Amino acid sequence: MQKIYPEQLESQLAKSLKTCYMLIGKEPFLLEEAKNIIRAAAQKQGFTAYLKIELNNSIDWQNIFNICQSFSLFKTRQIFLLVFPDCDPNSFINTQLIQLSNFIHSDILLILQTSSFSKKQKNTIWYNNLSIDALEVSCHTIEQEKLSLWVSSRAKNLNLRINDEVQQLLCYAYEGNLLELSKVLEQALILWPNTLITKKHIEKIIYNSAHFTIFHWLHSVLAGDGKRAIHILHKISLDNTEPMILLRMLQRDLILLLIIKRRINNTPLHTILNQHRIYPQHRTYLTLAVKRLSNIDFLYAFHLMSRIELKLKKNFNQAIWLEIEVLTMILCGFRYPLNIDVNSL
Repeated sequence: MQKIYPEQLESQLAKSLKTCYMLIGKEPFLLEEAKNIIRAAAQKQGFTAYLKIELNNSIDWQNIFNICQSFSLFKTRQIFLLVFPDCDPNSFINTQLIQLSNFIHSDILLILQTSSFSKKQKNTIWYNNLSIDALEVSCHTIEQEKLSLWVSSRAKNLNLRINDEVQQLLCYAYEGNLLELSKVLEQALILWPNTLITKKHIEKIIYNSAHFTIFHWLHSVLAGDGKRAIHILHKISLDNTEPMILLRMLQRDLILLLIIKRRINNTPLHTILNQHRIYPQHRTYLTLAVKRLSNIDFLYAFHLMSRIELKLKKNFNQAIWLEIEVLTMILCGFRYPLNIDVNSL
C-alpha cells in the first residue's frame, strides 16, 4: 500500500480513485482537508451519497450492509467515512468490518480515519482486504523541524512566493495552528498577487496564534532549545495549564534519564527505551537529553522542582511560572542568573 503526505493527495487523485483511503494522524486541519479533497474528487465520479460512521457498539451494521447491496443494484455511488476510536475495535466490530470489507465494490468508497493502526489491526482480515486498493495519507501533527518545509510546499501549491525570513516568522507565530497559517498564506495571495512576499508584507496581517501543548515544551527542554522552550512556556502559562502537570511529566522523564545513565554502559539505549515502552518520537528527544545533560544539571533541576512543588502545595501564584522558566533555562544549558547553592544539594 502506497503512503503519501496530504500535499501529494490531489495529484494522486488526478491519476485514479482508490477504493479506500486511510487517513492516519491527529492533526485536525490535515484530516479535514484530506477528507474534503477526496470527497470533491469522488463527487466528480458520481459518488454523491455520504455517510459518517463513528465506530462503536451502537452502530446498525445491518443497515450499512443493506446500503452497500442496494446501492450496488441501482449504481448510485456511496462514500463511507469510518472514524475509529483511539483504542482497538473489539472483536464484534472487527467481525463487522470483515463483512463490510467483503461487501466493497466499485460503487462504494471508504475513508478510514484513525490516529494510528496498531500492529494487531494491521494483521486483521478486514485491513488486508481493504489494503489491496488503498492509499494511506499521513495526517500527523507536523513537528517544528518540518514545519518550514510544509509552509514552503503550501506556498508553492498556491503559486505564492515567499522568502526564508517569512517562512521563519510564520512558523514561529503559527506553530500548532495549521488552519490559521494556511489562512494567512491565502490572504497574502489575495492582497499581493504576483509579488515576492517579504517580512514587511506578512507583518501587516500576522498575529501570534501558535498553539502548543505540554509535550511541545517538554520536547524543547529535552532538546536543549532554550529560546523555543521559553516561548512555548509563556504560551501555555496563559492557557490555564496546571504547573504541577508540567512538573510531573518532566520529573518522569528526568528519572528515566537517570536510569538510562546508570545502565547505558551495560545495556544498549534502544533496549532500555523498549523496556519502558517509549514511543518513537519521544525516543529522539530522550536520546538528545541523555547525551547533553550532566549530573549537575539533574541536581539543579530536582532541587528546583522540589522547591516549586512545595510552593504549589502552599499557595499558587504567577511567580511559580518564573521559577519554571528558571528550571527550563537550567535544563537548556543556561547557568545565569541562578540563585541555587550547589553546596546545599
